[in-house]
Amino acid sequence: MVEAIGAWWGAVRRWSTVAKVQEGQEGFSLPEELVSLGILAFAFGIILATLYTGTLGVKANQDRVSGAALGRSQMELVMDASYRPDPTAAPYPTVAPQSGYSVGTGVEYWTAPSGPFTSNVRNDGLQRITVTVSGGAATVLQIASYKVDR
Repeated sequence: MVEAIGAWWGAVRRWSTVAKVQEGQEGFSLPEELVSLGILAFAFGIILATLYTGTLGVKANQDRVSGAALGRSQMELVMDASYRPDPTAAPYPTVAPQSGYSVGTGVEYWTAPSGPFTSNVRNDGLQRITVTVSGGAATVLQIASYKVDR
């Protein structure tokens, strides 16, 4: 019976030591664990900051591309229309509004024979057309071209 109890006790002892740290091996200390967690948190923060910055860049680029397309469309509409001596009375056509953007068309008039452009309505045959696209509170794009009475 003593042999049976000794065998049983030996099996229990072997089983309980399997889960324990083997001889000569040690676990990590609390400061080591905290340093490794700090390094991981720092790396994760850098990754998040990079993703956030990339997202802002994509949004800004999307605003510029959408604004440029909208501005070019407006300028093409104005250039395709016939010359209008007084665009305040009969304005040039405008593009359909796009959400988040506003489009403005400004007209300046040439003072013949050698004068500068002015905002006073004149019919000397040359106009400077300026298309301004705004997104939110900022100007996204500004395009200028000339229209001649032919």
